Amino acid sequence: MHLALTFDYELFGDGTGDVFEHMIKPTDEILRICESHGIKTTLFFEVLEYLKLKEEWEKGNTMGYSNNPITAIEEQVHHAAQNGHDVQLHLHPQWVHAKWTGNKWRLDMGNWRLGDFSSTRYSIEELLAASKQAVEQLVRKVQPDYECTILRAGAYNIMPSDEVYKAMKKVGLQADSSVYPGGYENGRLSKYDYRSVPLNKDYWWAAPKDIRKSLAEHKDIMEIPVFALPQRRIHKLLNRDKLASLVFGGKRKISSVAKEKMSKRSFIEKLRFLFGKEAFTWDFCLFSPYLHRKFFSYIERHLIGQRNTFVIIGHPKSYQSDRSLTALIKQAKKRKYTFKTLKEVHETFSH
Repeated sequence: MHLALTFDYELFGDGTGDVFEHMIKPTDEILRICESHGIKTTLFFEVLEYLKLKEEWEKGNTMGYSNNPITAIEEQVHHAAQNGHDVQLHLHPQWVHAKWTGNKWRLDMGNWRLGDFSSTRYSIEELLAASKQAVEQLVRKVQPDYECTILRAGAYNIMPSDEVYKAMKKVGLQADSSVYPGGYENGRLSKYDYRSVPLNKDYWWAAPKDIRKSLAEHKDIMEIPVFALPQRRIHKLLNRDKLASLVFGGKRKISSVAKEKMSKRSFIEKLRFLFGKEAFTWDFCLFSPYLHRKFFSYIERHLIGQRNTFVIIGHPKSYQSDRSLTALIKQAKKRKYTFKTLKEVHETFSH
């Protein structure tokens, strides 16, 4: 059995956050732990965000940083690539028209979703081509034969997928990892429905009109889903500060989607919501050891013989301590699982 440890390398979806506090420091910890255990990860690099930060820095705008955040990002990505980690493409299209105003970023929140991205300046194809090229230019400084081949849409929003599929095919992106079984959002920001996605498939060759569906005769774009299972929401929020932020409006930074879900609910409605269930992506930054055990147990009770590779996700900006990641690695080794990069997984399935 194999695990692919992936993480989305980014600030928060509304443009807030500190590059050093929410990207560099926690990613250093993640890489340190993985390298001490001989594990190679896949870093999904939010390149649009990086390009906007770089543009402002080169204009002379420090954005409040005393040290150069661009150099820090580039050195960290280079370190990851040089040490055998996989680097792939992550896109939040709200950064395309982002502007620095006053003392903060103002993002185009109307373009939250890659699947229905709309701009008079760029098509989806042009956006993917420019982003892929930017990742390749950066990584090739330390890995000359590097090619970016896998996409993850920001906040899992690859739907509707027909234009994204066509664009991926044209620019040379060969696989996606945005879909997760059971996922459903229908808010102002995120909109997707993955409730019909099968739980027993490692991958499928995606249908050109709908990446959620399998169509074996079209072997152009592979979907490698993030593993997910339905769980009570409160299990993912057992961190006291984060739970207080959702219920009472505390200081802990929470995601834009989570904030949207909770903002208009009464106290009682919030509690009902938290004790309800939804599909959780397997998360090495937020899960307790208990949740890791539940996911392993489900696999071993229900999926042995049907599939043998599972994609796990994390976000350095959500990384609290090494407890969750260390627990995951210990449990995986005890159960004789091995770790692969997503590039290795894609190559195996392709052959």
